[in-house]
Amino acid sequence: MVNSRIVKVKRQFDEQGREIVAYIRQKSEQNSQKFIYEVDKVTDQIKQTPKAFPQELNLPSKYNWYRFAIVMKSWKIVFKVTDKYLVFLSIVYAGRHPREVVKLRTSDYS
Repeated sequence: MVNSRIVKVKRQFDEQGREIVAYIRQKSEQNSQKFIYEVDKVTDQIKQTPKAFPQELNLPSKYNWYRFAIVMKSWKIVFKVTDKYLVFLSIVYAGRHPREVVKLRTSDYS
């Protein structure tokens, strides 16, 4: 099956990814490389079957658009999947307060 969704990556997703890599690199270069590899692997899985991932409970929607995937047990990739778009919103610390995750709600796909 060919995935016909348009993939968008929000600037915050890229910025958070770079910040996390820099933070991890302070402790371990090897773990920072592992984080990059795991994010790449998980984003590829999301692109293949985005609706296979669980709904983000802090971002309820009528159509269950907001979903997440865990990377290295501590980080959460939050994304939105509609019929037309797959939008990578951000990478957040999995223990982050729900009020911070709620701020990721968007209808701007640029």
